[in-house]
Amino acid sequence: YGMLTAGVTLPVSGLINHLTGFEPLTTARHFWMTVHNVSGILFVIFAVNHTILNRHAVKNYLMQMKSRFITKEALSAMSVVAFIAVLFALHALIVA
Repeated sequence: YGMLTAGVTLPVSGLINHLTGFEPLTTARHFWMTVHNVSGILFVIFAVNHTILNRHAVKNYLMQMKSRFITKEALSAMSVVAFIAVLFALHALIVA
C-alpha cells in the first residue's frame, strides 16, 4: 500500500506544486515541494523493495520475454506514453 499511496500522492502534489510554482517560495509551496519529493523517494524505495520481494516472478517473466517480440499493443502503449511525455516536456519549455 505504500507504493500505491506514494504513487497517487505524486501527481496530486506535482500538480499543486506546478500551480504554485509561479509564486515566490511561500510556506505552502515549500510544503508541497517537500510532499512531492518525499513521495517520489518513498515510491522508488517501495518499487525497489517490491521488485526484490518478487524477483523470482520478475526473473520468470524476463526469461519468457526472450522469445517474444514487442506486440502491437505494447508498441501502441509506448507510443502514447512517449507522446504525452514529449507534450508535457514541450509545455515546460513554452512556459519558461
